[in-house]
Amino acid sequence: MPKFRVAICYEEGVVVEVEANNIAEAEGIACQVAEQHAGSIYPSYYKPNTVHRDYFSQDAEEMSDAAKNLGS
Repeated sequence: MPKFRVAICYEEGVVVEVEANNIAEAEGIACQVAEQHAGSIYPSYYKPNTVHRDYFSQDAEEMSDAAKNLGS
């Protein structure tokens, strides 16, 4: 059976709780958290709550025999 490489793209919205002195600082801290953890599991310390996740496939291509053997 042929193997295929398929790109999966997604957009995710997550709410996190951070301690900060003001809104601007809170947004900055949240952006730093996203840079470190986005697309993975957020530490429970931030009480993450995923509010939406959209995904779609893109750029599917059949793998060559050489690429199939490298991926095994």
